[in-house]
Amino acid sequence: MSFLNKLFGNKKQENQPVNQDEKKELLEQRKEDELAGDTNESEELESTISLESLGDLITFSSGPVGVTTGSAATDFYVYEWFIKETGEVFYVGKGRGNRYKAHHERAYEAEKIREMYDTDVRFVKKGLTEEEAVELESQEMTRILNETNDRLTNRMIPFFTKRGNGYDRSSNTPSFQFETAPTLYVNEIEEHYYNLKPQLFDEVILESLKAPVFMNWNIDDQVNTIYGGNVEKYLGETKSLLLKNGSKVLKSQYAKSTTAWIYVGDESVTKYNLFQKNALDRIGRKIPTYHLIDVWRFLKDNIDEFPPFPLINELTNLNPTHNRVPLEGIKNLYDVSKGFDEGMPYWQEGDKERKNGNLERAIELFDLARYNGYEAPALYKSYTMAFRKLKDYDNEIAIIDEAIERSQTTDGGVNESFILEIKERREKAILLKKKKEGIN
Repeated sequence: MSFLNKLFGNKKQENQPVNQDEKKELLEQRKEDELAGDTNESEELESTISLESLGDLITFSSGPVGVTTGSAATDFYVYEWFIKETGEVFYVGKGRGNRYKAHHERAYEAEKIREMYDTDVRFVKKGLTEEEAVELESQEMTRILNETNDRLTNRMIPFFTKRGNGYDRSSNTPSFQFETAPTLYVNEIEEHYYNLKPQLFDEVILESLKAPVFMNWNIDDQVNTIYGGNVEKYLGETKSLLLKNGSKVLKSQYAKSTTAWIYVGDESVTKYNLFQKNALDRIGRKIPTYHLIDVWRFLKDNIDEFPPFPLINELTNLNPTHNRVPLEGIKNLYDVSKGFDEGMPYWQEGDKERKNGNLERAIELFDLARYNGYEAPALYKSYTMAFRKLKDYDNEIAIIDEAIERSQTTDGGVNESFILEIKERREKAILLKKKKEGIN
């Protein structure tokens, strides 16, 4: 884990962009809006932090949330939306012209509050340059989060505030405990403004385990507390018990034959409700929703013999043939941003080739993306799909091993969901390799 993650923790915030692709898209969209005079949705941008080493002293400086477009205008302002009855500020922004009263399409939570409550707007300051407005916007967010109890709906906030924005789990969310299922949680905004409450996962029924789908996301360091850091053990044992019970594990969340969703991590009440609505629309019914630890315990208590966790022997005859440079030969190895900019176009072009069936050409382009420093999970997923299609299991396993190694050492923190997903894919690739080679 990186120094910054150690310092600040690997806090997960709902509805924030979490990968480089989304981040870049949001930055480009924000710039287009501002050039068109349609500013400013400060929740769309990522805060920046710079570290300067001065001898033995390390100092931190927090950059503003917004970005400038180079406008020379001096009629910018900073505004905030608040609830009349309580005076609570729920959104801070900057803009020009009528921006302060316009509908903010991407500020979903703020607009929802405007519909539910009697709200108003006030200006923090007018007659600003763009740079002054960007700076003041961040200062005002910091003031609100440090000096009041107001819950901001801005998705991105400055560093070094005493509180997070309102997307953190509610303080009433039960803490994670070993071998205990969490609740479907609500964030502070949902609890305070919409009166939503945490919900329990459904009680497990054997009949609903005939064709479950595992939901392998939202697995962070906190959730790992449930599994004592060994989520694979519980997942492996549960799948073994399901197979013994005659169940078939599905992959599609909305498959017509789906009988249950089994969460490995946790989930918000809002997303749970959205998924259930989608299920009603697509397959005409709601889906029983369980947590892995509850299913594990239910099966353990109701099946006579508890099978051992299946272990696949390590391969001794792995001989991948490829043109990939060794890790130490990768350009921009320690510059993620530059690696993203220079490598992603090759991955995008390669994935188009993969989808068109030009697998060898796709792999050549993936190699170029990797060589230039692109290391996103999307690249490794594309690699594995191409190798699987070619039945090149040696290369599939080798690239998965590299993905696991790099994911566990990346500065962005460990992506548990991705690692779990590709480890399952690795097991399948090993079985296919053994079958291809006639090994029992």
